Amino acid sequence: MLFSPEFGPLNQMLRALGVDNPPGWTTSSAWAMPAVILVSVWREMGYYMLLLLAGLQTVPAQLYEAARMDGANAWQRFWNVTLPGLRPTMFFVTVMLTIQSFKIFDLILVMTNGGPGQSTLVLSQYIWQKGFVENQFGYASAVSVALFLICILVTVFQFVVNKRRES
Repeated sequence: MLFSPEFGPLNQMLRALGVDNPPGWTTSSAWAMPAVILVSVWREMGYYMLLLLAGLQTVPAQLYEAARMDGANAWQRFWNVTLPGLRPTMFFVTVMLTIQSFKIFDLILVMTNGGPGQSTLVLSQYIWQKGFVENQFGYASAVSVALFLICILVTVFQFVVNKRRES
């Protein structure tokens, strides 16, 4: 209902701001995926913010104090103390978000069912469609293995990039 082209509060707000033709969101092939992405980010943001907050609390306060004594301003402390201290947490969050983005299924099924057309059809829903709607279990299994391999390759790539930055 939030993304309803005529009565949704999002489009009502856009009309109040002066937008003459607000997007069709889930009824438009150009705007359906951005709508799904917005809802996904909103749904998962709290969990990952808690993880980042926990990571921030692991950065030793002595490092900030030492940087301040050396004359570092707030921006330099952020780049040279906070970000390196958050590297393990950011790596974990990045890996988890990447894997989750490949296996998103429920949100697309509920919001758009892969449409309009096939504009929001993702690999996990394609697997479900082939396996449980069209009864092509072998094909769905093969695509599932491909999805698994893609997730592994992306994760290994992220590990390599993270190791290179630590060196």
